[in-house]
Amino acid sequence: MSQEEAIPSTTLSLDEINIADPDFWLRDDVDGALALLREQRPVSWHEHPAAGQGFWALTDSEDIAEANSDWTKFVSRHGVRIDHDPGTLHPGTGALVELDPPKHTANRARVNSVFTPKQVRRLEGYVREQAQRLVSQFSDGDEVDFIDQLASPLPIEIVCDLVGVEKGPDRRMLMEYANVARRDHELEYADRPEAPAAAIRALRAYGLDLAAKKLLDPKDDLLSDLAQTKVDGEGISKEELGGYFGLLISAGSGTTRNALAYGMLAFSQFPEQRRLYLENQTALEMSMADEVVRWASPLRIQGRIVDHDIEFRGVHMKKGQKVGMCYVASNRDPKVFKNPFKFDITRDPNPHQSFGAGGPHFCLGRNLARREIYVFFQSLFERFPKAEVISKPVKERVIVGNGMRSMMVRLAS
Repeated sequence: MSQEEAIPSTTLSLDEINIADPDFWLRDDVDGALALLREQRPVSWHEHPAAGQGFWALTDSEDIAEANSDWTKFVSRHGVRIDHDPGTLHPGTGALVELDPPKHTANRARVNSVFTPKQVRRLEGYVREQAQRLVSQFSDGDEVDFIDQLASPLPIEIVCDLVGVEKGPDRRMLMEYANVARRDHELEYADRPEAPAAAIRALRAYGLDLAAKKLLDPKDDLLSDLAQTKVDGEGISKEELGGYFGLLISAGSGTTRNALAYGMLAFSQFPEQRRLYLENQTALEMSMADEVVRWASPLRIQGRIVDHDIEFRGVHMKKGQKVGMCYVASNRDPKVFKNPFKFDITRDPNPHQSFGAGGPHFCLGRNLARREIYVFFQSLFERFPKAEVISKPVKERVIVGNGMRSMMVRLAS
């Protein structure tokens, strides 16, 4: 077996692996531990005080696809954050991701038209303009924090334009709210747990205020479109609009940022893939973007609640228990991917589960995310083709998102 094909190892025994512990995700052997789980205990129980009674973790791609599609057994309406108890306040409450059919189906119809490939293609010129503007601020030889100065600003600008947040300091403020809200497991908040909760409330309050304005005075933006949309003759409430806003800001900006960060790291770790991309950017733009999303798995785990007592893969699951679909494990499943631990921008097909695994909740923003990714790297490498990571990334101490706090990059032509 070649080095490219080798399955990573771990120093942890099977019983020592606890993916409900945020410290687990700071380890260097995460891929090895998840591979061990996927092979020997694909459905496993994990406990952590911050996660209530714990949750069942699914690591096999086939199991995750079944759970993601069967909304009669695994429901979303009680919340999808695996590290929060059901009913805990967090961004997105009341919006698509936390609805089940048929209510989900009706609400999804409101926003489907905004995220079609045709509509997203119309945005490509704007995305490219923003990416080039961002990259042009730097000079050859600059050493920058890629997360704060490149990966974070682009998606927050795009999503704020989509929902109609005016240009100015509010955009940076919203990005900070989203950052703090998802970092409730960081040690800096151990003695002040109210800070992430306050950021969540501030984010929602901003969305509710903006939604009220859009209902009274709609503009040319997504939130205004939603405010004017009716399904079966019924409009959308201010509270629901606020929920959409929270979801779009927190998920729409954070996941793309995570993808860009891991994409940059991968291009540094696999220089032959960078050379290949520089030689064939147009031909490889979509396959590169999908491989970045697979490699990054921007959302590590997404939760569901068991609706009634069931047997699943020989395991008895009780009504009300949480189930976590571990996409970062299924995206390395050797039954699905050849050389799953190699970053390969020519990978085709690429049935990764980062946008969901089928079912009603398949990601609406997937087309926009792909375009943000390939347009960003085209813009970056056009100006700095030799840009490379020069420090070990500092991971976020979180369970759900697969993010970094910082990563230094040297920009070079």
